[in-house]
Amino acid sequence: MPYIKINLNQIVFDPKIQSFCNNSRFKCPNYGHSHACPPVAPYLEEEVLKFRDFFLIYYKFDLIKYVQEENAKHPKRSKEKILNHFYRKNILRDHLEEEIHKFFIQYPKKFTEKLILWDGFCRICFKEGKNCTYDNGEPCRYQPRYSMEAIGINVDKTVKNANFELEWPPQQVTYRFGLICLK
Repeated sequence: MPYIKINLNQIVFDPKIQSFCNNSRFKCPNYGHSHACPPVAPYLEEEVLKFRDFFLIYYKFDLIKYVQEENAKHPKRSKEKILNHFYRKNILRDHLEEEIHKFFIQYPKKFTEKLILWDGFCRICFKEGKNCTYDNGEPCRYQPRYSMEAIGINVDKTVKNANFELEWPPQQVTYRFGLICLK
């Protein structure tokens, strides 16, 4: 189970991060359509500061191996086309959820409160074949699953502080990150 314990001072907060979801160059399709995304997702720096233990949970995916396997199945596809198809798929999202689940099964200490920050947008309703209730003006069916970005964490700087090197765009490996905060 891949995770690393990090210190609070390694977590980089920046209120500008929330604006990356909607700006002149890009608008995330989930912006304004989810209880867990901006503009309704709160900036949670003060809330996170109340926790004592922080674990960066991650899933590492070998893109080189993936390209080789896909190229064996589809020899006429270019590496770029294979990677483009990969980036649009949800292939990694369930893996991170599994890693977080394993973490709590094996975590030996008692804790009184937890905050789990996920990767990307909340997918609970979609996994059940439902739409998010946000656009209907209804309350969330569940507790929203905020991502680190949605609450103002600069994920790139945070994971670099934990000694991860990210490639933009990913060519060899790609990661999915979550953050577990415990009291």
